Amino acid sequence: MAKQKPQEPEDVADPKSAQEEQEAQSPSPESVQYGEDVFSDVKPLSEVAFFIMTPTGKIFKGKTKYVGLHSNNLMLLETPNASPKELAVFFQRGFPIKACVISESGGGARIYFKSKVEYVIDAGENSLFLISLPLATQVASGLRESARLELALDGILAPTSHNFSCQVRDISSHGCLVVLERDLAKHRVGDIISLRIEDKGGEESVSSEVLEAVVRNVKTTGRYNKIGVKFEETSLEPVANLIDNLHFCRMSQKFTL
Repeated sequence: MAKQKPQEPEDVADPKSAQEEQEAQSPSPESVQYGEDVFSDVKPLSEVAFFIMTPTGKIFKGKTKYVGLHSNNLMLLETPNASPKELAVFFQRGFPIKACVISESGGGARIYFKSKVEYVIDAGENSLFLISLPLATQVASGLRESARLELALDGILAPTSHNFSCQVRDISSHGCLVVLERDLAKHRVGDIISLRIEDKGGEESVSSEVLEAVVRNVKTTGRYNKIGVKFEETSLEPVANLIDNLHFCRMSQKFTL
């Protein structure tokens, strides 16, 4: 029997504003995908923008982080910054929620969906809330100019001065994700960084040229600073050469230089 295509959502809208919700066009059939398929590829801690509406029409807008999937067709999200009154009023079982998740992998696709609040797990600053896994989602084209390859290569941040050890976990012809210990260096959006990518997994160490990039976003976890950067024009050619020289090692199941 042929696999049945997911039904198109009745209205899947950007959660930025009610006006944008009204102006959103119906998704094309090619952009509608099963929620289970889409969210299985979304990385934890991806950004989520959402709004919850009460039966009386009151709206709570917020941003939070995606945590993961529960086996009982539920999604886990971090509880956003909200007052105890807001949590009591808006985070009630059955209240509708509309949201947009930006996938950290690949091309940075935007995933729009609607769902409803199921449970709130109160754990102080570590609280979570669970929503039902949407049957269908609308997947918009990625935010990045080119999709990133998932890999993990060693690197040196500021190789001509500080020589901070780091790791490059994703890379495309236009940007990459740089991960380093959170106390090593502080970066802000707009800073220019220099980076050298290395591969010490083979018999000989292989290094790239020094690459220049501008910081586009910074995320801090308990241990790491994760810096999303876009390569400068002068570094595009050496980056393209580096990507061309990558090969996939079946034994280690990862890309190497």
